[in-house]
Amino acid sequence: MKLDIRDVQYEVNIAGAGAGEPLLLIHGFSGSQRQWQPFIERWASRYQLILLDMLGHGGTSAPEQAERYSTQQTVKDIEQVLEHFRIESAHVLGYSMGGRIALSFAMLAGGKACSLILESSSPGLASEEERAARRASDDALAARIEQQGIAWFAEYWGSLPLFASLQKLPAAARQQLHEARLGNNPFGLAQSLRGIGTGQQPSWWEQLHQLTIPVQLIAGRLDSKYCDIAQAMQQRLPCAELELVSEAGHNVHMEQPQLFDTIVMRFLDQIRKV
Repeated sequence: MKLDIRDVQYEVNIAGAGAGEPLLLIHGFSGSQRQWQPFIERWASRYQLILLDMLGHGGTSAPEQAERYSTQQTVKDIEQVLEHFRIESAHVLGYSMGGRIALSFAMLAGGKACSLILESSSPGLASEEERAARRASDDALAARIEQQGIAWFAEYWGSLPLFASLQKLPAAARQQLHEARLGNNPFGLAQSLRGIGTGQQPSWWEQLHQLTIPVQLIAGRLDSKYCDIAQAMQQRLPCAELELVSEAGHNVHMEQPQLFDTIVMRFLDQIRKV
């Protein structure tokens, strides 16, 4: 369904038991809510799922101004979505960019996240020098996406070393992922990079100790960069569990879907029992 959220048309869908606790699902860069499709039937039998396409992705609008994509603006949008459905708080699961958004929502939205599940994610870059360098590289990539188009981007993004372990997936699954990337709006992706790329996001490293809600961190062992980040996050978070998944890289939910499902449901079940 389309929702008018602060003058932007968001693609939002609800699935699952109306009486179940809310679980908000946030996809990664160049993805959409469709990435959660393999899990919806099982999860919706126990939770009220809130699925949305982020700004510039999927069926959601791509605003003209990059500032509209910022972390602070995005958090306000998510608050408005939950308010529309009269949801006071939710468990929040985010992958990669979605994990950065989920963490920022927990930090900024005043208790509206009751737990976090962060897959292959980070609290941002620690220093201003790192953030400036990343902003420059994201701006350059955004310009190339606009100049060379979505077909170039889909090939480029899929060839990054970060996603090398996806080559182990069946050809049909790889083709489906490629086609999903091709379905994006190049302007929307470019503006997303400019507005909420890693270099633009606030760094939460020094505030992690303040986040007292339960957190489940997930990373694939073949993704050494994000394994290191997840381990460093666990040391700073007061109530964090960490699962490093063998035979998986950055896309744990695709490479080890059954184990990913088990980790997510086990974590949420433990919270419900407390």
